[in-house]
This record gives sequence, structure tokens and C-alpha cells, in this order.
Amino acid sequence: MRISTRGLHEIPSLEKQKSEDLYIGSLDPLQSDDRLTRVPAFNKERDVMALVMTLQDMLPAVQEVTTFDYPQACAAMRDIGILLGSIKRHGVEPVHVVPSLEDRLNLLGEVTNLPPRDTLIHYVRWNPEGSRLRTYTGTEDEHQLIKSVQVAFHPLYEAILSLHDLYHVSLDSSEFSTLCDQVISQFEGMVHGVVNAKRNVSPQYFAEELRFYFDPIQLNGREYLGPGAVEMPVFLFDHILWSCDVEDETYTAFKKAYVPYNQAMVRDLYAAYEQRPSLVSKAVQELSNGDDFCETRLESAKSLVRLFNLLKSFRAPHKKLADKAYEHAAKDNYREKGSGGYEPGVLHYILQLNLNALQNLKARIQVYERK
Repeated sequence: MRISTRGLHEIPSLEKQKSEDLYIGSLDPLQSDDRLTRVPAFNKERDVMALVMTLQDMLPAVQEVTTFDYPQACAAMRDIGILLGSIKRHGVEPVHVVPSLEDRLNLLGEVTNLPPRDTLIHYVRWNPEGSRLRTYTGTEDEHQLIKSVQVAFHPLYEAILSLHDLYHVSLDSSEFSTLCDQVISQFEGMVHGVVNAKRNVSPQYFAEELRFYFDPIQLNGREYLGPGAVEMPVFLFDHILWSCDVEDETYTAFKKAYVPYNQAMVRDLYAAYEQRPSLVSKAVQELSNGDDFCETRLESAKSLVRLFNLLKSFRAPHKKLADKAYEHAAKDNYREKGSGGYEPGVLHYILQLNLNALQNLKARIQVYERK
């Protein structure tokens, strides 16, 4: 039975997403272009007072926020977010020093249908290009970190939507391998992002400086995570491919923690696949049910193995990159949780679950080949 898209938010085309991203990036609703160029210097000097005063100066009145449309609200949250992360990096809760912040953030969250603080989408997709780029440090490492996520974001969305289509294709169809190869091609953008980060972002600098700007802040009596790369919806790709039926409380909690930090499209697709067999489980079942040998079915299953291998080629280097970063962390700066609020060891845990699903598929293929 095909998963219905009825009731889901509109899934915009890649071209529409990119156009919207550029438009939001071009906006400066808080007149903060000049102010934000000084943020890296304030952070280098650890001048919390200057950061707080900058935030107070650019914070819009409640009445002004109510006039913002969706793109303006996204751009406003993006710019406020740079100061939220900067102030928190120096050990100060933003709402404690600017109490009026809470009302504004809540209103912006309502308009954007996102959490009441900045997310990875604000920091990466909606960040202006060139001299207007919003950064915490102004360093080349941070520029390359942003670029690493930018080159991966839209290809990941493409891969997720193609995987959603693939879910509804039988292994007996020649279309399965063709569409699976398309998913592989699209997901390669994630691999390119990891490669760029590995080459151009110092693990030591990330561990000892950059990651602290992504710390959670207190708001509405709870914590809201900062714009760490873990918010990318790779978890949704996993969810559809192999994990929506994995009964593991730790991993399920990990996935669900990041669902709210994504747009409605991602949240809706995640919910649509809950309580359903994953794509790999469906494939294993098809291989088990087939009484007669079918070459197309076998080739389709093998194309799914290729997709798993690509996912592994992303996840294994990502784990090594994270491990290397935390090896470099100074002891007085070491914390058990990474920039996304999770323990770095969870990457090994996810990789192992990923490999378990792959081994299950490969074992079933071997049985099928003996027919």
C-alpha cells in the first residue's frame, strides 16, 4: 500500500527550495548587516557586553515581528541566532540578560513553523553569500564548515524524495535499480560534504572553539539545540531505508530529538513512515516470498546493497572525523556531548545498526541466489 501524501505539507521542488533560500539570504529585516560584521571580533575579545548590546539594538519590537512574513521571519531568526550562539558560547544564557528576547523568539518560531531559535537551516541554507555571510568567528574553518553542509543539503533532500518514490517500487520492476542508482548519485553530495570538512576544517579548532557556538540555550523553561550539523535529516534517509521499524529505544530517541528542528516536509515524512516496515525490510520480505528465481528481483536487491555501501562510505568517515575532533579537545574544554547535544559514541552505535541491516539484506540475497 502506497504511503499517502494527503495531509502532508507541500514538498517543494529543488529549484523552488534553492530560489527561496537565495531570497531569504538576500533579506536584512533587522538592518543587521553592519552590526554582524563586528561579531567575530567581539567573540575573539570575549566581549559579552558588546554582544548583548548588539542584540538589544537589533531586536525588533513585538509589533514589528507580527508584520513579518515567512521569509522575513526566517532571516530575522537567522541574524538573532548568531548572537544567541555567541552569547551562550561565553557561558551566558541570552534570555537571562535580554528577558524581552523570549516573546520575540516565540513569535518568530510561530511564523516560521520552526523552533523558537535558529536551526542549521538558518545558519547554512539561509545564510547570505560573500561579504554578508553571517559567522561567529569569521575564520576560514567556519566558512568551510558552512560550505561542507551547503554542498550536501539539497542533494540530501533530493535523495530523500527519490527514496520515498523507491519505497513504492517492487523489486520485480526494472525501475527499482534505475531509481536506486539515482538515489545513490544524489546521496553522494553527503560524501562530498564530509570530504570537504575533513580537508578544510581543523578538528582541533572545531573541538576547542567552533562547536561551543552551537550549544543549547534555555527558553520557555527547556533547552533548544543550536544549529549543529546533526540536524541534517540524514536520520530521515535512514528512517525510510532501514530504521523506521528498528525497535531500539536509544536510536529512536536520537532520531526524534532532531525531527522538530527540520521543516514541515521532513517532519511529515518522518511521521508517515512510523509503524511501517522499512525499505530494506520490504526487500527482504519480497526475496523471502518469491517461489521462483527472478533475475530482476536479484539485481534490484543488489542495487540496494550498493546504496547501503554508499551510506557506509559517508557514515564511517563521519565517525572518524568526529572521533578525531574530540581527541583534540583540551581537557578543560572536554564535554561528553557533541555540538548536536549527543555523545560522539552514538555515531558508532548508528553505524553498527546500519551494518546489521545491511548484513540481514546480504544474507537474504545469498539464500535467494541458491534458488
